[in-house]
Amino acid sequence: MGVCAIRIDERLIHGQVATLWQGAWNCNRIMVIDSKSANDPILKSVLKIACPTGVKLSVLEAEKAAANLVSGKYGRERITIVTKTPQCLCDLIRGGYELEADITVGNMSNGADKKRVSKNICVTEADVENFNYLSGLGYKLYSQMVPSEAPSPFMPMLEAALKKS
Repeated sequence: MGVCAIRIDERLIHGQVATLWQGAWNCNRIMVIDSKSANDPILKSVLKIACPTGVKLSVLEAEKAAANLVSGKYGRERITIVTKTPQCLCDLIRGGYELEADITVGNMSNGADKKRVSKNICVTEADVENFNYLSGLGYKLYSQMVPSEAPSPFMPMLEAALKKS
């Protein structure tokens, strides 16, 4: 089986991922790729609590996640990857793992030095570079907040937002 869904959402596992998205993806493992969470026992505990019943959880740094995926550690499991930023996905690729699914871009909140792409997506210059890297490798990126919403191609949205600023 392998990775059936990839989502960038700075909230990682939250109500939408745990209920709506998990139902749509029908995966039996959520892999959170986030260095801060992987190295903080309290954050790991919070993610375990948020993980849906019956779904396994891995909270890893990108290097370890890439090694596990490349080695086939998860066998026939259906995996959802969730990250806060596109950087983690670039790190997975640089770690030798080729992404197996399209990338859904979810919530990336506003902050200092961020440009608004849509109501729920704001990006830094580093995010833009990483999105361009992923797109340049041929990966398809879509913006979609919830499964009932139609996915929108993300790169044209990003390009339009950058032209405005």
